[in-house]
Amino acid sequence: HHHTELPHYTAEGWTYVKGALATVDREFGFIGKHIFHGAIEKHVIHHLFPKIPFYKADEATEAIKPVIGDHYCHDDRNFLGQLWSIFGSLDYVEHDPAIPGALRWAKKKISE
Repeated sequence: HHHTELPHYTAEGWTYVKGALATVDREFGFIGKHIFHGAIEKHVIHHLFPKIPFYKADEATEAIKPVIGDHYCHDDRNFLGQLWSIFGSLDYVEHDPAIPGALRWAKKKISE
């Protein structure tokens, strides 16, 4: 669900649409496409419209991209590489002064 570029919201700042747009489509290889029916690769559309059948997710994702524009997030790196990047470099969340009610991942502080 999380990505370094996407905000996480406080209870006061969260709305259904903000929460749905704070998800990311990730590449999960054969397992994601054939075992999970593309639910990981098409996660944003799943959160926006959870009743769309999986076999329509590709078409729906392509249709919604122009509508949500910069709010669409896709990471095509290897899933394990993404996981390593997130858990290896991020430590905590802090308030984002640019977006009321939003939190952002913060990088680990290097002790001197």
